[in-house]
Amino acid sequence: MRRKPTTYPFLLFLFCLCNAPALCQIQQINQELNKLSSIKDSVSKVNTLNRLGTLYRTRNADSCFYYGMEAKRMATNIKYRHGQTAADHVIAFALFKKGLYAESLELLGKILPYYQKLDDTENIVRVYLDMIEVENKGISDDAKLTSLLRKAIQTGRKLEKDSMMSEVYIRYISRGPDLSEDSIRYYLNKSREIAARYKDEYMLAYNRNYEAHFLVLAGRKEEALPLIHQLMSDAKRIGGSNLEINAHFLMVIYYSTNLKMALEHCYQAYEIAQKSGDSYLEIYILNNALDAAKDIGDTDEIIKVYVELEKSMTADWEKTRKFIGDYVRYNNIEDNNTQLAEENKRRTLWIVIISFMALISLMTIYLIMLRRSRKAREQIGALNETANMQIIAMEEMKHEAKREEQQRLGQDLHDGLSSSIASIKHQLEALSMDTEDALLKKKLVAMQAELTSAYAVARNKSHEWFNTADGQQEHTFEQRIKLLTDTALPDSRYKKDIHIDDDALQHASMDTRIALLRIIQEAITNIIKHAKAKNVDILIYGETDKLIMAIKDDGTGLVGKNSTGSKSTMGLQSIRRRVQYLDGETNIQSDSKGTEITISIPLNSVVYG
Repeated sequence: MRRKPTTYPFLLFLFCLCNAPALCQIQQINQELNKLSSIKDSVSKVNTLNRLGTLYRTRNADSCFYYGMEAKRMATNIKYRHGQTAADHVIAFALFKKGLYAESLELLGKILPYYQKLDDTENIVRVYLDMIEVENKGISDDAKLTSLLRKAIQTGRKLEKDSMMSEVYIRYISRGPDLSEDSIRYYLNKSREIAARYKDEYMLAYNRNYEAHFLVLAGRKEEALPLIHQLMSDAKRIGGSNLEINAHFLMVIYYSTNLKMALEHCYQAYEIAQKSGDSYLEIYILNNALDAAKDIGDTDEIIKVYVELEKSMTADWEKTRKFIGDYVRYNNIEDNNTQLAEENKRRTLWIVIISFMALISLMTIYLIMLRRSRKAREQIGALNETANMQIIAMEEMKHEAKREEQQRLGQDLHDGLSSSIASIKHQLEALSMDTEDALLKKKLVAMQAELTSAYAVARNKSHEWFNTADGQQEHTFEQRIKLLTDTALPDSRYKKDIHIDDDALQHASMDTRIALLRIIQEAITNIIKHAKAKNVDILIYGETDKLIMAIKDDGTGLVGKNSTGSKSTMGLQSIRRRVQYLDGETNIQSDSKGTEITISIPLNSVVYG
């Protein structure tokens, strides 16, 4: 069975697995710091601050906390939720490093649902791993650690790039349940395989670190020694200070029977920790060195360790004091965030209320303007219709007066001048019969012939004026129809055939003519708006006792249209009302090939009383 490794000091640094080699970290930190001052976009600045905080996770807890707090403050001001969550993640790790385990767990517990909602698998696994390290500090039981590790493994299997799983499997070996040697080998091989696939030198070195540790615990020290030496070499090459410290602690365990050599490796680990600037790590190493010096019983070594320990503790106290001030500021930010959230809610409510009132006002103004516009259109329409009616009426009156005047002149010419000429002709005929003078008789006959010719001219002219006046209205009405159709139905788009039989409207009243013109106008409006026709025919003719008008088009017809809601049927209803006013009948035939409207008006409706 496997022996639990938690009693060995180097395992404290397992939480450093997630970080890149130190040399790479330093380069990345310098790059981020160089571009930080030149960033103008607030979101980009928050992201850079969070990256700096992440890079400082194992190098310096104070710097990690500082950059996380700066990112949190700025992200809160600009309401950048993702930036706030990333900053909380950085801060949670810094709190853990400073020993505030409960506070760290509480913050990690708030972060996790946000990443789960986004289905951000990588960050979900990272939170689980951080929670495992915090729980491992003695404030939770093994069952909870095992549950978190299994969640990390289950979630990590969904990663498209599963390089993180190399770390997860190592964590499962070191923090999970008791495993058999075969199981440890299985997970160790999986971790090594993934690290090799992604050429992760740091994780490959850490796999060697754990394998050497496993061999030391199993009592196979001679097999472990080459791995430890290679680990030290790799750590120096890739710049992994934590790996190098772990390698020295492996040597401490290796020299468990040679305490002076063990103490020497403690000192070497301490020198590396000093370069990293992690006073917490320095104190931890010095405490182990102090135990070794006490076991040796060397007073000089004990004093030496105490001196170094006092320096490190003083430095750590200064950092802790600064951290406490920063932590107070952080709590103030959290309080301010709560107050700001409440204030934002109130402001949002007022904005919604004001916006709603403004919308209601705009809608009211719009409806008033719409109503006024509709009324204006109705008034203009009524005015146009009235004007059209007046114009038609005046035109009809003018042509009626002209016709009556022509008829009167024709009648006067017929009754007056023609009668006088006929009388004179009769008198000349009597004189020609009574006279015996041949010369006079010849002259009388010539005068008689001239009078006959004059009589014929006068008679013909009176008939012409009389008959022309009767046909004037029909000619004028036909012209009106053609003018109306030519204006509304241009020849470029429509083919028209208009035919009005002679004498068809000879006895039609002015009201009838206006009604017919309006009916044609309604029919043409329907054709333009709804029919999509190409050919339009209008026919007016008279029968024995009625006047017939037919309007036909080749449009889409009324098939399938709502008989009550369609605007085209409203036009047809208007036509029916006008025809009913004249005691006539309307017949409408419509299909997909077109529509034909036929109206018939009794002659007793079209003749003047």
